[in-house]
Amino acid sequence: MGAAGGLLAHWAHVPLAFMLGSLFACMAVSVAGAPVEVPMRFRATFMVLIGLFLGESFEAGGAGRLWEWPGSIALAMAYVPVATAICFFFYAYLAKLDRLTALFSAIPGGLSAVVLFSGALGGDERGVALSQSLRIAIVVVTAPAIAFGFLGYQEPKLAEIAREVVDVREAVLLGLSAGAFYLTLTRLGAPLAFMVGPLLASATLRLAGVVDGVLPYWLVELALVVMGASIGCRFRGASVRILFTLAGWTLGGTLVLMGVAALFALLASALTGADLTAALLAFAPGGVAEMCLIAIALDADPGYVAAHHIARIIFILVLTPFFAAWLKQYWGLEADRL
Repeated sequence: MGAAGGLLAHWAHVPLAFMLGSLFACMAVSVAGAPVEVPMRFRATFMVLIGLFLGESFEAGGAGRLWEWPGSIALAMAYVPVATAICFFFYAYLAKLDRLTALFSAIPGGLSAVVLFSGALGGDERGVALSQSLRIAIVVVTAPAIAFGFLGYQEPKLAEIAREVVDVREAVLLGLSAGAFYLTLTRLGAPLAFMVGPLLASATLRLAGVVDGVLPYWLVELALVVMGASIGCRFRGASVRILFTLAGWTLGGTLVLMGVAALFALLASALTGADLTAALLAFAPGGVAEMCLIAIALDADPGYVAAHHIARIIFILVLTPFFAAWLKQYWGLEADRL
């Protein structure tokens, strides 16, 4: 079911198609009562691949551009806790979600990692997955529709940049480093060590210039199918009414995040002299590929847009599991389930 949903989403050009398609397909049959399930050990194996894949965000060439706009990049990182805090209050006090689930639903980016962190730390993984997925869908559908439909800009055609797949030497280095980071994090009691360990290993090797290749495309998509299916299967017993209610609150939360993003974009433009259009796209809580595509069409700097999205994702990937674990201990609570 997950693979079928992923393929349909891929053909429909849905962003992060194999994960979201798998998630919503398995969610639909799960809510309908079908006996679908993904064993936890099977899922954990593929989460190692997800960690290695997320580490590719730290690729040396792309991360190097972060230093070209220090003031604006600093605002992009400051945007994360401010936007999360404001949206958290929206979800916790208006939507009445439990605090851990509200926290993870409010984080503006890092869908794959945030959903997994929420499940590991006691949040409602189903609610977080639905909120984060719908937010991305709302942003990446409405932004291009406004730019290329309502405003009439011509959508640019971009050629795919071919990247070499990891060779045997790089694969061995990634595997050994992932194991070392996993063991270290396990001893430190870090959450989700079997994903965070590979992520840190991949990031370290790439920033050091030791590893350049990427995981095979088909292997990454397979891992995303498994992860999406494992989340979708957890919706068994959830009513359609609850799902629609949560979708409505997600629309409100997305508007809150977009409002905060617009304020930070205005601030970045005023303080650093950055182009306002590029700043709006850089701070938008949506997909980096879609925002860069719009930047090209609007004659804004796509490098500026991409660098700010990378900075935000790196910030979220590195700090979220540790901050959330501390916050959970500080609150002294377990999350209620959807």
